[in-house]
Amino acid sequence: MNSMVTIKESKNISIDNNVINFLNPDYIYIPIEEGFQINVKSNTLIYKEDILLKSEDKLIYSPISGKVLGKTSSMSDHNVSVPCVVVENDFREKIKKKKSTEKYINEYTCEDALNLIRKYNACDQIIDPRAKTLLINGIDSDPFEKTFSHIIDSYSSKILEAIDALSLILGVDTTILAINNHDTNNVINLSNNIGTYPNITLKLVPDIYPLSYQDILIKNILTKKQISSRIIYLTVQDIYNIYNVLKRKKPITEKLVTISGNAIESPIVVNVKIGTSMADLIKNCCNIINKNYYVIVNGLISGKTLTSLNNIVTSETRSIFLNTVDSTPEKKCINCGLCNQKCPVGLNPKYLKEHKDADRSKCINCGLCSYICPSKINFKPFLGGKNGK
Repeated sequence: MNSMVTIKESKNISIDNNVINFLNPDYIYIPIEEGFQINVKSNTLIYKEDILLKSEDKLIYSPISGKVLGKTSSMSDHNVSVPCVVVENDFREKIKKKKSTEKYINEYTCEDALNLIRKYNACDQIIDPRAKTLLINGIDSDPFEKTFSHIIDSYSSKILEAIDALSLILGVDTTILAINNHDTNNVINLSNNIGTYPNITLKLVPDIYPLSYQDILIKNILTKKQISSRIIYLTVQDIYNIYNVLKRKKPITEKLVTISGNAIESPIVVNVKIGTSMADLIKNCCNIINKNYYVIVNGLISGKTLTSLNNIVTSETRSIFLNTVDSTPEKKCINCGLCNQKCPVGLNPKYLKEHKDADRSKCINCGLCSYICPSKINFKPFLGGKNGK
């Protein structure tokens, strides 16, 4: 863990414990990914959770009820223009048929549980029924995010119930829930309640970055034997989604998103409809105090800078930061070697910046090299590899 660092909290972008709802956007935009076909006709009325798009092995559901307006190419996902199905909200949340809830979610067979998780898109991670270790990541990917922390704080009993049920259904030998040891409220709450679930081990990890990244976390808290005997890696967002799918047999249509940064008055965590435009979300939930800002999605340190707010909240959106523009000029490299010393996967960012043909495949896009650089060099455009979150 020596290559990782402690990130100091910034008081003007800290977040309180309240979660607010923004579940009434005027429109939602669902990207039409390659291989998907539109399952609804324009100018027709649909119910919430109706199938909007389908491929050979996946279905995409509507987060709202309303009127299908057709397609648009005006929206983006991570700055990439994408065609979208547009649905106008009727604000009625009409559902065709209300489904009964399951009293005991640990009574599913492994096959039935995995089929429901796939059917309703609870998570993108591969769940290997042959695995012997189940690792749940409850640590926010970026130190300035509070999304995972709020999921645990708001839904701790459901999180523990779902982890325990999944452990029994899959028949794993070891189940670990990892959380940040500085996440005080959740540490106390989980420590007081986890005794009811003897199958779950609570692992408190140091508040260092980027320990929250998948490969880094696995390497630092699991044994070589556990790693070699197959692992199921999930986040608490995945677990909460799985709970709702197994309990209610319903698709995931909402998610929690951190909205922070020093350009807004009060950083918040918002429960928002998937498919909401970020412009609509910011307009309705934030008070802008400095209009000279830029927008970063999914992490203040590791995230991607957006060129506009015509981007969409997707199932992968964890956070949106509105930060004032930093006028500090980038200086010449002083060859201090910090970027190389602190790289968690042993790369030399300076070398990668200077050699375009160098191997970048190990890079996890954590952004630590740019964050710690005393010359304020932005290495991000020259790096890129696998997503380690």
